[in-house]
Amino acid sequence: MKMMTLGPFDGNAWLLGRKIERTVAEWKEPARLAIVAMPSGTKHEDYLAAVEDATGVPVVGATTGGASFTERGFSRSGVTCAFLGGANIDVACTAARELRSDHAKSIRAALSDMDEAVSSGSGRSGATSSILVLADAFACDGDDLVAALRQGVPPHTRVFGGTAGDGWTFEGARVFLGRKVLTDAAVLVRLTHRQRVNIDVVHGFRAAEGGRDFTITDIERNVLRTLDGQPAARVYEEELSRLGFRSSGEGLLQTMAKHALGAKTPFGEALKIRSPIAIRGDGAVVLTGGLARGQVVRVVNAATDAVLQAAKSLSTKVLGPLPGVAGSLVFDCAARFRMLGERYREEVRAFLSPNAASNPMFGMACYGQIAKFGGSVEGFYNTSAVMVAWGEADQAAAGG
Repeated sequence: MKMMTLGPFDGNAWLLGRKIERTVAEWKEPARLAIVAMPSGTKHEDYLAAVEDATGVPVVGATTGGASFTERGFSRSGVTCAFLGGANIDVACTAARELRSDHAKSIRAALSDMDEAVSSGSGRSGATSSILVLADAFACDGDDLVAALRQGVPPHTRVFGGTAGDGWTFEGARVFLGRKVLTDAAVLVRLTHRQRVNIDVVHGFRAAEGGRDFTITDIERNVLRTLDGQPAARVYEEELSRLGFRSSGEGLLQTMAKHALGAKTPFGEALKIRSPIAIRGDGAVVLTGGLARGQVVRVVNAATDAVLQAAKSLSTKVLGPLPGVAGSLVFDCAARFRMLGERYREEVRAFLSPNAASNPMFGMACYGQIAKFGGSVEGFYNTSAVMVAWGEADQAAAGG
């Protein structure tokens, strides 16, 4: 499995198509899949058609939480593409629709469609599978989404991806399959390959200094109604103001999303962090994933240097053991992008291999991060960066 990237690209769809045609023609590997990240407000259908026409392969993607990047740098407004290919990779794509009404039913139907497509194809004996997931953040509870995927795929299957953003406006996100722009959906991609895949997740956030503990007294799935018996939004806003996190040029929901809620866990200082994605008129706060009644939560925060150091630690853990990096995918929390500002370019550099000048990398800022792998306690994350990478040699050649 090989990877090549293009962009970030600022230009019209026709120019993007011509550039992709030249780039893919010069690539030594046959392309099998195109992954596209775009900002909200772009004419998504035009760009998707240009990518599909230029490559002739399945196209998937999502709108971002404000930025996308490759090994060349990041952009707020550009289109970013990655192409997976090579002789030893098979790809199957599908969409789980009407996700909001029933996560489990939607995911089961999509996986069934995917299994039929795979069984009718050639398949690869001895190859392993990974699943890439890109979901509408406003249509899913991230924990329920991952639970449905856990139930539907073999235990050893590694699942990774993110939930689409909308440039920090919190009005609506989009995911892509072929030329279609979808809402209330998750796009699933099964990658069958021989390469060893490394995956890990970090965040670098901690409970805010001087913050108070609050007990969840009413919650249904990911709708947080009360903290300490009071409307959650009011308690949350008062705490943000007390800690000095409110600013005049930023909306309440945007501030909440940068300073999410961290729940204490049995694992030492580790926190289960969940970010707000909507505030309801009754004072309830909709989170990207669920928490539980009785859990104690606190507002979280992170210093810039701590976020950057976490990114360096992630690349060392994921890329360091690989003798040669054929490609890496990064799903980074949009809150990290907002907190870092122009220093985001430092984080993008930190995601690159510590053992080489550069490696093919594709990444996007998103509203939730997904990483299910051996040893992972959780499968859905906020304020985190998930990295997936694979080496140049397949497992048999590498002795693994």
